[in-house]
Amino acid sequence: MPHQSVPAPDPSPRPGTPDDLRGRPLSPAGGCGEIRARRYRPLERRGVSTVDENVLVIGAGQGGLSASYFLTRAGVSHRIVDRGGVAHAWERHRWDSFCLVTPNWTVNLPGRPYDGDDPDGFMLRDDFVAYMKDWAGSFDAPVTAGVEAKQIARTGRQFRVSTNKGDISARAVIVATATHQHPRLPPAASSVPANLVQLHAEDYRNPGQAAPGAVLVVGSGQTGCQIVEDFLRAGRDSYLCVARTGRLPRRYRGRDIIFWQHQMGLLDRTPGMLDDPGMRFVGDPHVTGRDGGGTVSLYDFARRGVRLLGRLEGVDGRSLHLRNDLADNLDYADRFCADVVAGIDEFVEANGIDAPPHSEADGLGYRAPGQARPETPACLNLDEAGIGTVIWATGFGFDFSWIEGLPTDRFGYPVTDGGASPMEGMFFSGLNWMTKRKSGILYGVGEDGRLVANHVAGFLEGRPGKPGPGMQE
Repeated sequence: MPHQSVPAPDPSPRPGTPDDLRGRPLSPAGGCGEIRARRYRPLERRGVSTVDENVLVIGAGQGGLSASYFLTRAGVSHRIVDRGGVAHAWERHRWDSFCLVTPNWTVNLPGRPYDGDDPDGFMLRDDFVAYMKDWAGSFDAPVTAGVEAKQIARTGRQFRVSTNKGDISARAVIVATATHQHPRLPPAASSVPANLVQLHAEDYRNPGQAAPGAVLVVGSGQTGCQIVEDFLRAGRDSYLCVARTGRLPRRYRGRDIIFWQHQMGLLDRTPGMLDDPGMRFVGDPHVTGRDGGGTVSLYDFARRGVRLLGRLEGVDGRSLHLRNDLADNLDYADRFCADVVAGIDEFVEANGIDAPPHSEADGLGYRAPGQARPETPACLNLDEAGIGTVIWATGFGFDFSWIEGLPTDRFGYPVTDGGASPMEGMFFSGLNWMTKRKSGILYGVGEDGRLVANHVAGFLEGRPGKPGPGMQE
């Protein structure tokens, strides 16, 4: 019997979902509270029991599980393998105070959109992990934990997937290992004195891991700034190497910034709309969801005692060599924020939206009147600064070279059309900018999961389709 076409998600509205604001007043902001996670039915942990699978999904995060949800609904047999199990990266590679930076209403997992009483809040790490596991259990996601894929090679009409538990053969493979796969460290990391504690953000959990003394955080994206906030609250002296990163206001004119991005169609931008395809990999502007959400201001950090520095160029013995770009990077964040709010103002006026005017409560993060402009030294002695710990918030890289013969672009990123690779039988789910800006976030992963599942079902029926105009370079 042929596979059923993949059903569309339930289009009925849910609490907190943005709607058309044209001519409507904005409702008051919601507060941040605890969510009530559903009880999670544990998935069975077992080894690779067969060597042949119809469809193999690699990765049990939101990308792999979204594809699995729709494959299950369409009656397509498949197996998911993951080295750690459901939501492993969320559970094991996020710090203790981590919370989502997008509101709860963006948790749009297929079959389990957020339906709690705090749509404008931001789920904490453990709440979100419980949410993911409960969702996976709700459709009996066929997850085998403890299996790490090492290599994929085509053998005739099948793929051979080499894992730490043996080889698996599959007619089709969905790679859902995400874009942020492995920690990225600058060359300077190898020159840091051995007596200092070094951690990549992936391994950071809480300030208790740090050695006595001050902490140097390298990188001022979302992660670096949230780690600095952790140390500020712990009463620890902190230094922050500031990069060229944008700043988003958490709220503007009565609504969350993600609400405005949705209304303005920014989350539905496609890769072809970008001036440079390399913009798909630029770090996200800093913003936080902690304690109900707020604007991250580097000027506020400075007022609270954080020593802002330029970018780290190198380490020589006990000395840090710093680039003289702090002022430029702070100015860039200001311009970025100004452009964002100007765009919202234009959108509100052009569409006749009844939104309150900007007020001081919006907290745009600019330098306070009379505040001195932070300056960076060219060199900083680690001993004189009392630095005992370095935390690298320098991002993550990707590597798809373990898939033999995979067509990639000049960045080494998979070429796809709606998640389908030109390599017949190879598919992807959960990649940043795979089809749209929202592909790599919780709000868009379900839409892409359905698209990929349809591609897979068609391939198994002998109608794989041809790459269309949406094919990336």
